[in-house]
Amino acid sequence: MEIREYEERDLSSLNELLQEAFFVSKKGKVSSGDVELVAIADGRVVGHLLLSRCLDPIRDEYYFFVSYVCVHSDYRRRHIATQLFEKVFSLCHDENIAYLELTSNPSRVAAHHLYQKLGFQVRDTCVFRKEIL
Repeated sequence: MEIREYEERDLSSLNELLQEAFFVSKKGKVSSGDVELVAIADGRVVGHLLLSRCLDPIRDEYYFFVSYVCVHSDYRRRHIATQLFEKVFSLCHDENIAYLELTSNPSRVAAHHLYQKLGFQVRDTCVFRKEIL
């Protein structure tokens, strides 16, 4: 198992994973400063997460917003997501990132268990979204 930043050669197998996990047919662009991590096994992408670097203007600290966390269904329960987050924690330390935030669908019970096991705390908030385009 290899955990590393996304490379263009990963595009085809990453698109397959994103299709399975999020019904997204094609990977989009990421902003500069964002970090896209992949887990590679058997020559293909089997895990993914995206870190978006954000500035908290009140605390004057940078944080990562974590999104698109997924592991291929054939590779679940092999600690791949944990390994991805271990890489995230290392990046946070190296880049002086103050904290991590993420949102998760209430139906993703196994993911919530993992997040809490990794030290994330559930916040008493609601997420609102308004689609514009």
